[in-house]
Amino acid sequence: MSVYFSPHEHGFFEDHNRPDDAIAISDDVHWSLVEGLARGEVIVINDAGEPELTERVISIAELASGARAEIERALAAELNAGMPYTLPDGTEDVIQTRPDQDEANLLGLAIEARDLRAAGETGAVMSLRARSNTVHALTPEQMIALTDAAKSFKQAMLAKSWALKDAVSAAETAGDRQAIETITWTTDTTTEEIA
Repeated sequence: MSVYFSPHEHGFFEDHNRPDDAIAISDDVHWSLVEGLARGEVIVINDAGEPELTERVISIAELASGARAEIERALAAELNAGMPYTLPDGTEDVIQTRPDQDEANLLGLAIEARDLRAAGETGAVMSLRARSNTVHALTPEQMIALTDAAKSFKQAMLAKSWALKDAVSAAETAGDRQAIETITWTTDTTTEEIA
């Protein structure tokens, strides 16, 4: 039984169902091509009109899309890791800043703290459970400072992700593959080097 490769259909066929453009190939070539496909290579037709393997070239759009997705994953990891914070008693802890679980809680604490401050409360009447599972007692003023710091932390992380994604877009527009490959979460967004 003969095996054929169709450049138009980009597939293998047997004699009875082969398209008109099908090229006869040996079993050894067939299995070599199948193994190459499994490794992520692609089949092209060489100058002699025969199928052969070559490395898949990732388009600049795919490269940019992958870089943006990596930036989004890094942003999520930063927000999930939380914000290191020195509490009023000198304790070092982490304030959890997970968007789905903690953002609403922090917003509620900020509103409550402002209401308590407006009512004249100055005692440590508010509670916050940090990542260590330690419950910290805070005054309304201290809670406002903490929630403002958490808001600034998130805004800084978002600004960093936006700057990096803008750099990816600029490099994509310029057709600069190397620039896209060098942009990572650890890239310094305060310099002109990413543009």
